[in-house]
Amino acid sequence: MKKISIDEALNKKIPLLDVRTPAEFEKFHIPGAVNLPIFSNEEREVVGTTYKQKGTEAAKDLGISIVSPLLPEFYKRAKELTNHQEFAVYCWRGGMRSKSLATIFEMMGLPSLQIEGGIRAYRQKVTTGLEDFSTQSTPYLVLEGLTGTSKTEILTALEKKGYPVIDLEGLAAHRGSVFGRVDLPERSQKEFEAKLYHRLKEIGEKPYYIIESESKRLGNIIIPDFILEGKQKGTRIQVHAPLSYRIRTILNTYHPEQHHEEITDAITKIEKRFSAEDKEVIDQALEAKNYAVIIQRLLLYYYDPRYEYKAYENEGSIINLSYESLEEGTQLVQNEIDRLDIKLRSEGEKVSL
Repeated sequence: MKKISIDEALNKKIPLLDVRTPAEFEKFHIPGAVNLPIFSNEEREVVGTTYKQKGTEAAKDLGISIVSPLLPEFYKRAKELTNHQEFAVYCWRGGMRSKSLATIFEMMGLPSLQIEGGIRAYRQKVTTGLEDFSTQSTPYLVLEGLTGTSKTEILTALEKKGYPVIDLEGLAAHRGSVFGRVDLPERSQKEFEAKLYHRLKEIGEKPYYIIESESKRLGNIIIPDFILEGKQKGTRIQVHAPLSYRIRTILNTYHPEQHHEEITDAITKIEKRFSAEDKEVIDQALEAKNYAVIIQRLLLYYYDPRYEYKAYENEGSIINLSYESLEEGTQLVQNEIDRLDIKLRSEGEKVSL
């Protein structure tokens, strides 16, 4: 059986088969990998229990009895997924699961490799990579503004144009509020960090990064300290839009009419912070499914005061921009970034001299 390092596997860009359980795969996997689980979630739990209670040999015997009848299907699926080209197999730490299938595939004439260290080797690569990025002194341009001012949409437009945007909410699959998971998938800390690492690698060396002003947590995701420090010191582009525009933006983003139960559950989590009047108005609007009224009340009496309080944490100079449409806002922010880009490049040249 041939082995390959995680760096070699990623550089060669060969197909990757993750033979861990669906639950393990969903929580964290190498980008682009396909799940070909040896065990189901329940089967792995049974094998693990057998190992603890009866020892290694008993666990091996049970594992073989589960896997053996499925070998023809594994072989068929591997051929379909890799189209007979060279591919790599991995499990948790390069142990029995990936070794068994890689050996069988090789015996059957499929050009199979086993990734040394498994997913743990990839995790170490990500961790080390982020530590390296944390030592850089790249300045940050920070887009900030009240909820509903289209900050995410502006960042998305800039990223499509090639600007060095780090979309933290997109990487975390969370919009940064109690409603942040509505219509978005769950994402683990490990998966977020892997996506962040690859985005930073993709951006490469640039005179600045562009981010949205975020708190330390996006749902269950913790933002790395080096990004938070960059945010606090960065140049702040604060955007402003009319209340009517912000309400319309939120309605178009969340589609509350399609997620009534999720919206109701989220409001329940924060209703203890409402005044009696706010609670009454919001409850009546929920019953009538009048989402515009709900959003207006939440913005004026919940989110805006909280945002204004948190904004004092940042130290950088502030540039204020006002607009009434997404197109106008995107152009204004782009113009300002282009101006700052010239300034930062000029300062960088002076430092190098």
